[in-house]
Amino acid sequence: MGLGILSGELNLSPDADGWAQLLPAGHFSAVDGRPFDVPGGQWFLDGEIADRLINQVRGLTNDRLIDYEHQTLKAEENGQPAIASGWFNADEMEWREGEGLYIKPRWTDKARDYIQSDEYRFLSAVFPYDKTTGAPVALKMAALVNYPGLDGLQKVSALKGQFQKNHKETAMEQWLKDLLARIGIEVSEDTVSTEQGQAALSAVKALKTKADSADTLTTEVAALKASAKTEGVNLSQYVPKAMYDDAVVEIASLKGSSAEQTVDQLVSDALKEGRAFKREEDYLKQFGNQQGEAALKAMLESRAPVAALKGKQTDELPDPKKQKNQDLNTDELAVLKATGISKEEFLKQRAAE
Repeated sequence: MGLGILSGELNLSPDADGWAQLLPAGHFSAVDGRPFDVPGGQWFLDGEIADRLINQVRGLTNDRLIDYEHQTLKAEENGQPAIASGWFNADEMEWREGEGLYIKPRWTDKARDYIQSDEYRFLSAVFPYDKTTGAPVALKMAALVNYPGLDGLQKVSALKGQFQKNHKETAMEQWLKDLLARIGIEVSEDTVSTEQGQAALSAVKALKTKADSADTLTTEVAALKASAKTEGVNLSQYVPKAMYDDAVVEIASLKGSSAEQTVDQLVSDALKEGRAFKREEDYLKQFGNQQGEAALKAMLESRAPVAALKGKQTDELPDPKKQKNQDLNTDELAVLKATGISKEEFLKQRAAE
C-alpha cells in the first residue's frame, strides 16, 4: 500500500458555501508525477470508492484533522507542535459526481484569517492507496499548504511507516475482510472489535490444531507405507481367506457332531442307569439336540433310577403270545402235574388256542 498527498486550491470567497474539493474524480496524479508505484502512474476515485472513504471516517470516534504543512507527520522529527487549522467528519464529506470528493471544514479562527488573507491557498489530502488500482483506501488527514504536491515535504516512502503505526485508524483492506468472513467474522465497518479479534484468533488456533493433526496422520500413513514396502507382509501371521473359511465350516461341523455324540451318550447312560425307558429314547435325543446337553442332563439327573429298568432294554415289546407260553401260573402247573402232559405240549396246545 502506498501513501498519497495531494493539494488543491481553496476558495473562501464571500459567495462560497464553505465546501472545498479534497480529491478530484476519475484518474489523477500529483504535479511531480506521483504515484510512481501504480501501473499507469495515476490514482483513481469514483463514487463507490468515495462512499467507502466516507464510511471509514464515519466509523472513527474522532474528527479528521486538518493541520498546517503536514506538521503532524513531522512532529517526531522536528519536535514542533502540530496545531490544528480545522476539523471535519463524515457528515461534512460528500461525493459530487464528475467533480470529486468534497469536505466542509470547520476552520479555526486563525486558519480562516490565514485563508482570507491569502496566506494559505491549498488543501492537501493524505491517503493510503492500493498500489494495483490506485484507489484511495482511507482518508487519514488533510493540511493547509502553499505548495501543490510534495514540494518540501517528507518522501512518501518515509511517511508510509508512520501511518501504519496507528492500527485503529488504518482502513481495513478488503482481503482482510474476506479472510475474516471465511472464518465466520462479518465486519460491517473498517474496524474490528475486541470480541471479533478474539473470535478470529480462536478460529485460527482451531484451524491450526486441525492442520497439525492432519500432518501427524499424514506422517503416520507415510511411515506405514514405507514399512510395508521395506518389510513386506509377514505371511507366518496370516492364512489365505479360503483356507480360513474352510476351517470355520469344519469346526462348526465338529462342534455339531460332538454335541450329537454327547446327547447320545447321555441317553445311553440314562437307559443303563434306569433313568429312562427304551421307548422314549428318540424323544430324549430330540430334546437334547434342540434344548442342549445341559437341559437334557438336568432332566435325566432329576429322575430317580428304577432298578427294574437297569440292564439291557430290548428295542421291541415282548410278544404277548410268547410271554403267555413261557409263563405258567400255579393252576397250569397243577394241571400238568395231574394230567402228565409235558410243559412243551401244554404250551403248544395253548398257543394253538
